[in-house]
Amino acid sequence: MKKITVTVLALMLTLVTSTSVFAATPGDGSKLDKRILKLEEKQQKIEEIKARNLEKQSKLATKKEGFEGFKLDLAEHKQEVLENRENNLGVVELNNQLRLTLAQKLEALKDSGSVIPEETTTQLKAYKAQIAELANSLKDTKGQIKDIREEYKGLIKEEDYAAMDTAFAEIASIQTNRLDILNQINSILQEMNNLL
Repeated sequence: MKKITVTVLALMLTLVTSTSVFAATPGDGSKLDKRILKLEEKQQKIEEIKARNLEKQSKLATKKEGFEGFKLDLAEHKQEVLENRENNLGVVELNNQLRLTLAQKLEALKDSGSVIPEETTTQLKAYKAQIAELANSLKDTKGQIKDIREEYKGLIKEEDYAAMDTAFAEIASIQTNRLDILNQINSILQEMNNLL
């Protein structure tokens, strides 16, 4: 862009100076004055074009800086989503370990012929009902992230960065909600393991 502008300006200056030389013939005072006036007007227009060009360049630089900042924010949201996913996987892994430990304890009690006291059985059933309720809450959120990601693909094509940012914020919110539910389930499973 700058090369084209410089080339155009150089060409115009060459034309301006050569035209003024040809126009400056002796005995033409009024024509020379008109020519000088026209050249001054052209020079003024050139200065205005230069000023507009500089303004456009500064606006473009500002837009670029804003876009770069937005891209950084978007990258941070992506990172947050990935970290949340990693946290959720860790909690799910702990959940499975607690369930396995509970199942092994119940199997050991069954194999040994021991009878679980009625109070403990009642408490285990209450915990199981709480886990079922939390699991249903977890199922309600299942698929929401997938839907947002499908929508996100369209946003990439449209280059709608604000909507992408919102999509990542929604995903992070859903992940945080799921993490809370999973942690509640794990707490209950830990209590169940402690009862046995």
